[in-house]
Amino acid sequence: MFQVFDSIEIKGYRGLKKLELSQLGQFNIFVGLNNSGKTSLIEAVSILCNPLDPFHWLDLAQNRFSLGRKFGVRPNVEALKWVFNRFAAQENDESQGDIIGMLSIAATGKTPILGLEAKLTAIHRSKWEMDNSDTLPEDDPEDESDFVGYGVELQVLAKIRPEASIWLKSEGEKRVFQFWENQRFVQRDRPKHLVNFAPVSPVHVSSKTIMGKVTPILQSEDRKDRLLEIIRWFDDKITDIQTFPIGDVEAAALHIKHQDLGWAPVDVFGDGLRRAVVIAVTLMSIENGVLLVDEIETSIHNSALSPVFSWLVAACHRLQVQLFVTTHSLEAIDAILQAEMSTDNIVAFRIHPSGEPPQRFTHNLLYTLRSEMGLDIRG
Repeated sequence: MFQVFDSIEIKGYRGLKKLELSQLGQFNIFVGLNNSGKTSLIEAVSILCNPLDPFHWLDLAQNRFSLGRKFGVRPNVEALKWVFNRFAAQENDESQGDIIGMLSIAATGKTPILGLEAKLTAIHRSKWEMDNSDTLPEDDPEDESDFVGYGVELQVLAKIRPEASIWLKSEGEKRVFQFWENQRFVQRDRPKHLVNFAPVSPVHVSSKTIMGKVTPILQSEDRKDRLLEIIRWFDDKITDIQTFPIGDVEAAALHIKHQDLGWAPVDVFGDGLRRAVVIAVTLMSIENGVLLVDEIETSIHNSALSPVFSWLVAACHRLQVQLFVTTHSLEAIDAILQAEMSTDNIVAFRIHPSGEPPQRFTHNLLYTLRSEMGLDIRG
């Protein structure tokens, strides 16, 4: 049994005013009705794993506004504001001025990070300040029309376990980032992940998202066979998988060898197969880490969910990966329960949109509620 987190407490992240998850397992399934906060939970765990990288904050903020596309060089300031819970922000004391929101995440377990605190503040600057770097306060223009620059300042404090703070300055590492509307954001260094992790969202169905991870897998016959094993559940006529250069020698694309089609790009096959390839390759690249899969049922037919989840659990056990999976599909829940796998350390949590504490189910209890009583455990 392997797990990074034993418990996680989230306060003020998106719609999650307060959410406590205790007695986590190595394999965690999160269920609930639409808009209950399942995706926000996955994002919050992601931020906990990598809190000091400003690009990670920007990617998460922009993800819902642009359906998974990268934010580019000019961050969406409005999107970043919505990472912070608006109701929690309203409870801040009025004396705190331009504070947009504050959030905190705490964790226990073998994790090197014990928690984080983040604050987002509105900031302003004038066109005159933007054009003149050497200024004095008394030189500020009086005309309010000159104040054309709007942005936000993100302050992040990561609380690090003492033995894990070797490459950081202290056990409490603080970073401050400023993002200006319509202005390029530049950051030369990107901090290491405090926890090895990888997310798979419902929009990640292109093989381009995994090209940097797939090469070492294809160079190992054993790992390549494992990858072929899972994609053959979608089409048993698949015989091989490899990358081939496209255009110039700097670019490459993932190809599948098919008995009828010959060699063809992965992206011409169905969404279910492509998503399975993304999940499998991502998992194989984060040994001793955390895998976050949002809406596991997306693009995968019900008949394939049981073998896919069985493979996923077995692979996580072998690679020592803690798994977080969300679903709002009863069919997916039933398929997971019918999968051929060990039920040890598999737990489910029902998330309530009302903010009530989540309900925890052991695998056996969940099976009884669904198979013998036919209850809808989502809400």
